[in-house]
Amino acid sequence: MEFQPLKHQDIGIKWLKERNVSALFAGMGLGKSAMTLSALDDLFCDGATKGALIVAPLRVSILTWPYEIQKWNKFKWMKVALLRTKEGMQAWKDGSADIYLLNYERIPQFCKSCLEGVNKEDMPVDTIIWDELSKAKSHSSKRINTIRKYRDLFDRHWGLTGTPRPNGIIDLFSQIRLLDGGDLLGKSFYGFRQAYLKPDNAFSQFPKWLARPGADEVVTEKLSDLSLVLRSEDWLDIPPTSVEDIEVSLPKEAAKVYKELQKEFLAELEDGKEVVAVNAAVKMNKLLQVTSGAVYDENRSVGLVHDNKIKALKKFQKDNPGPILVATAFKHEQSRILKSCKGAELFREDTLDRWVAGKIPMLVADPRSIGHGVDRLQDGGRIAVWFSPTWSRELYDQFNARLARTGQKEETRVVRIVCPGTVDDAVLESLRARGEGQDGFLAAVKNLQDLARVS
Repeated sequence: MEFQPLKHQDIGIKWLKERNVSALFAGMGLGKSAMTLSALDDLFCDGATKGALIVAPLRVSILTWPYEIQKWNKFKWMKVALLRTKEGMQAWKDGSADIYLLNYERIPQFCKSCLEGVNKEDMPVDTIIWDELSKAKSHSSKRINTIRKYRDLFDRHWGLTGTPRPNGIIDLFSQIRLLDGGDLLGKSFYGFRQAYLKPDNAFSQFPKWLARPGADEVVTEKLSDLSLVLRSEDWLDIPPTSVEDIEVSLPKEAAKVYKELQKEFLAELEDGKEVVAVNAAVKMNKLLQVTSGAVYDENRSVGLVHDNKIKALKKFQKDNPGPILVATAFKHEQSRILKSCKGAELFREDTLDRWVAGKIPMLVADPRSIGHGVDRLQDGGRIAVWFSPTWSRELYDQFNARLARTGQKEETRVVRIVCPGTVDDAVLESLRARGEGQDGFLAAVKNLQDLARVS
C-alpha cells in the first residue's frame, strides 16, 4: 500500500525531522507510527541517521510497529529487529538492522547487555523514540532512570503520546527530562515539585500534589517549542460519543459492609469472611470491590457482597442486544460476568476476528490488556460499558478510543455502571477533573503554537 500522508501527518513529519528533541502529542487514530516512520525514512535517505531504537509497550512493539512497516511500501525496505529475541540482540551487536524494537519491561536487561561501557561511535543507532511516552511519567521508575543514564549515546530523542498528563503537570516532569535531559523542567524532581506543586494536605504522609497558581501556564509555555499537539477532533471525522451512567444502589447488607470498611478498615461479610484494609489506598480499592459486588479477603478468595451491578449489566444487554465491550477492574468481575451474561467471552488475541464478524455479543476485558496496540474493535461494535470505574484517565481514554476511532461509522456510547454516594462518585469526579486538565493543557500548547505561526 502506498503511503500518502494527510495534511496533519505532513505537519507531524516535518516537525519531527526538524528537531533532535521533540514530543509529538498526537491523538488516537492520527497515525503517529506512520508519521514517525516517514520522518525516519527521509532522514535515512538524507544520510542523517544510522538507525533508530523504538521503545514501546510490549504488544505495540511486537505487533503494531512491524505491521506498520510492512503495511506501507515506502517503509518495507527497513530491516526490523525485536530486541526481546536472540536474533534481535545479535542484529544489534552486528548493526545489521535499521529499526530496533524494545519493550519497556526489558529496559534494564537491554541497558546492561547493550549500553553499559559502550562508546557513542559503536552504537548501531543514533535515534531513540519513546512510543507511548506517558509510560515514563513516574520519576521513580527504575527502568526509566536506568536508561536515562545513557541519554548522551543518542543524538535524537522523540516522544510520542496522546495522553501526556493524565494526572496533572506532575506527569510531565519525567517524560520531558527523558527527552531533553532536564533543560526545560530541571533535572531534579524535588526541585520541580518545589517550583510548581503544593501538597493538598501539608500534614499528610502521602499528600496529593497540586499545581501552584500559574504553574500550568508556565509549564505549558516552556513546553510549547518542544511539543507539537495534533488533536483527533481537529483532523478526523469520527462520529460523536455519548456518555451515560446506570445508577445502582447497594443492598442493605452490602451498604452495611461498605460503611464498616469505610469507618474501621475492617468488615465482616455474610459468609463470615473478613476483609481488611491495611492503609487508605487499600481501603479505596476494597471499597471499589464492594460497589462492584465482591471482595478479595486476605487469602485471595472471593466473598460475594451483592449482584446488583450484574443484574444491571444483564438488563442493559437485554435492552441493547448489539455487541458490547465491557471493561472490568478485578478478575472476580470477569468470572461473574462470563457466568451470568449471555454469550460473554474474555478478550484474547483469537477473539478479535470473531468480534469483528459479529459473533461475540459481549467481549469482556481488563482495560490494561486492550489499550495499546489493539485495533479493529471499532469494526465490531459501538458500545463500551465500564462495570467498575478506573482511577486512570489514561486507561479510560484508551479503552473508550478502541471503539471511537477511524473506521467507526456510528455514534459510540460509553456506559458506566455506578453506585451513587460511594467511592464510585469520587472516581468519576477524578476522571472528569483529570480530563479537563489534560484537554486544557493540549489546547493551550496548540494555541501558543498557532500564535507563534501567525507572528
